[in-house]
Amino acid sequence: MGQSALFIVNPTAGNLENQKELIDQICQRVSGYSVSVWHTTGNDDEASIQQLLKKDNFDLVMVGGGDGTIKLVASQLYGLPTPFLPIPFGSANGLSACLGIETWEDSMRALQSGKTIQMDVLDVNGEICLHVCDFGFNAALIKKFEESDERGMGSYFKNSVAQLFEDNKYSFSLELNGEKKQVNAKMLVIANGDRYGTGAKINPMGKMDDGKFEIIVLNPDSLREWMALTGGFFKEDFSDLDFVQTFSGDKVTIGNLENAEFHIDGEMKKQEAMVHIQIKKMKIEFYSNLAT
Repeated sequence: MGQSALFIVNPTAGNLENQKELIDQICQRVSGYSVSVWHTTGNDDEASIQQLLKKDNFDLVMVGGGDGTIKLVASQLYGLPTPFLPIPFGSANGLSACLGIETWEDSMRALQSGKTIQMDVLDVNGEICLHVCDFGFNAALIKKFEESDERGMGSYFKNSVAQLFEDNKYSFSLELNGEKKQVNAKMLVIANGDRYGTGAKINPMGKMDDGKFEIIVLNPDSLREWMALTGGFFKEDFSDLDFVQTFSGDKVTIGNLENAEFHIDGEMKKQEAMVHIQIKKMKIEFYSNLAT
């Protein structure tokens, strides 16, 4: 008897005009599996996915969508031994890119190679985080983008430029590795992966299966330093920037002392005075094209 796969698709992800054809093509490429396709609706998807996973013992779960859809499914898959194959259909596919998967063809190559990693999962005030969360500049930008009627990278860039000229600096307390410290930052990033959905590498040395995450403190104070930070993204190296600090650990408590905006995996969250983050005990098996 062949193996079974569940293919969960977000029909609105990326506004793909040829999504149906892509789904058919992918199902044909997944040889050796009997594939069941299920579409999200935006109406209590968590409970529906949970019921699907309880009903059948799938040998593989595939997800066609962006970072948000992947997190949605992973939150229901957590604790199960079923391997997870992301298929980047979304407008933001940072998590997939962290795994060396930037196209659906990359997904097929990962499945055919059989290479997987046991991905760390972060617990952020009781909610799972797979990829990245942050406070300050980027979170405020995401909020503006969500509130805007405009969409696309042009709108994102326009909001980015406007955000640069807002002199917002925030104070945070950190309790990490048995030490307490206070930092000021335009942006405070907690990164399990190495990049954002835009592709910019915020954590070049990050590994998603090393039992640790990085806390990156970014505090550029002038246009020149913002330009240097942009150069650091292109070089994938911030080591020569004295306004960037990086710490590593498996547990941190962050005091959000000035109510900076905050998001988890691109989803805006209520501003919390204290945010507790730690690596969860169990991991999720993800297919990957990363070198081993």
